[in-house]
Formats: sequence, structure tokens, C-alpha cells
Amino acid sequence: MRKILAMGATASLLALSLTACGGASGGSLDSISVKPGKDEKTAPEVKFNAPLLTDKSEAVTLESGDGAEIDPGSSISIKSGIYKAIDGTLTNENFTGDATSMTVDDSMKESMPEFYNLLVDSKVGDWIAYTTVEGTPQADGSVAEPAEGAKAERIIIIHVEGATAPSKDLSKDEIKKLKDEKKLPTVDTSGDTPKISIPKDTDAPSGLVVDVLEEGKGKEATNTSKVTANYTGVRWEDGKVFDSSFERGEASEFSLDGVIKGWTEGLSGLKEGSKVLLSIPADKAYGDGAGGKPAGPLVFYVELDKVQ
Repeated sequence: MRKILAMGATASLLALSLTACGGASGGSLDSISVKPGKDEKTAPEVKFNAPLLTDKSEAVTLESGDGAEIDPGSSISIKSGIYKAIDGTLTNENFTGDATSMTVDDSMKESMPEFYNLLVDSKVGDWIAYTTVEGTPQADGSVAEPAEGAKAERIIIIHVEGATAPSKDLSKDEIKKLKDEKKLPTVDTSGDTPKISIPKDTDAPSGLVVDVLEEGKGKEATNTSKVTANYTGVRWEDGKVFDSSFERGEASEFSLDGVIKGWTEGLSGLKEGSKVLLSIPADKAYGDGAGGKPAGPLVFYVELDKVQ
């Protein structure tokens, strides 16, 4: 099942200069031309002969940028617009608004393989055209494979605004050095609810920190284990609690392949009964906080109660 690229909501749409010449059906995405706007808040001029109908999913580079190379695992910021393939009508865009973030990860590789494969050979500043043949929604909420002869209905024009390389996990020696220098958060578990303290005037570590405070003796968790855990989470920025199972009075049950990367990587390999402090960089948490999630680097205290 393929997914269409998620678009940021915009307050208004700008009428772009689109040429819809009524040519014969068919064509290639590399026939699309794009002329960047005069500044970062001005939409580009996009031209193609409509209808531009294709029965395959594809992604092509329209204009090459000269920025940093994009690596697997990178977080990218993009601006984009969606156009109807049949007549070139613009249906949504954020060229004139704020850029949105995406992660070039396995999830993208699975749902949008053509886009992923092009991105990992791209640079910041590239203009990309992407389209996919979508399946048919079913009554039960699932999506069937595309019908025979189905055509791609939408064309997405994307500008890669920026990219941040994926963070790396800190080694045990690096973690120890930070602890000795008192540059890692601490946790007080003397009360009913653990309290995490962020060191003052200290930047968050550049990578994932797994600080095992107490090692358990039970079953070892894998990256797909179903676990039960109690936890408290705070933002590194201000130390404010944004989520806590301790405060709710009930442990949470979840699969480690269905949570943020910082939890998957941080809890995998730990044994049942372990207590751990996780300092998670933004790219392994919720990034810039889209959808109401906490933004930036986060800190969690986790008690791994059960591993199934």
C-alpha cells in the first residue's frame, strides 16, 4: 500500500502559473519545468502539459541543488505543492508557508520507495517531482492494490529546503564522561512520582544516551518486544513533564517497534526490571513537534516492568 506525501496545512492557496495545454494523455515527470520564486515565501512557477497521466509511481529530479548530500536517516525540511494530473489544478501547497519535516527512514522506504531512493541520491536545494498510483479505499478502512490500468491522479512538486544528518548513539565511555562532568539529567525516585532534573546551562547531547541506573534480571527486550513500562517524559528545553504513566497511576503496554526510535533503540537489549534514563535527540523523538507532540530533545525515566 502506498501513501501520498503528507502536506502541511496552509491558511491560503496561491494561484500558481500552470500551463495546461491539453496535450495527449501520458508523458513523463521529467517534462515538468519549475522556476523558483523570488524568495522563500513566493511560490514557484510550475509548467507541464496536462493531462500528464502515468500508470507507474516515480520520482525525478527537475532541478539540482548545491547543498549538502542527503543520507539515509536524515531529517529533511521540504516545501511542496499538489497538482491534479488531469488538468494541472493546484489543490494544496506550503510553498508560501512554513516548511514541513520528514525523516528519510525505513517507513518512507516502505511507503514511498521511489521518493526514498531518489532522496538518498539528492542534495539540499533539489526540486523533485513525485507521483504514485494510489489504491482504492475499502469499506473496512483498508486500501486495495491499484486497479489494472489505474493512473496516478496527483503530482507533487517538492523543494528540499534543508537536511540534518542522523544522530549517533553515544558510547558508554562518552556517557560516563558526561555523567562525570554533570552534563546529564538526574532523576529523584524517592517520591511517588519520579522527578527529572535537567542540568543548567547545558546543551542536550548530540546523540542517544542510554544511562542504565539499575539493571534488571528478567527477559531481555528486543526491538519488536511487547513490553509494559512506567515512565516520565520531560523536554530538555525546560524540564517540564509532557507525559507520565506514574501520574496516571497505570503502567503502559506497547510494542517497541511502534514507538519513537529513541525508545526502540534505548530499551532494546535491556532486561525486565531495568531502570533507565534516556536522553533522546530530536530526530529520534518527535522532531519539530508536529501534531502537538513535544519538540526538540527529550528525556525519559523508564522502569521496564515486563517483557513479553
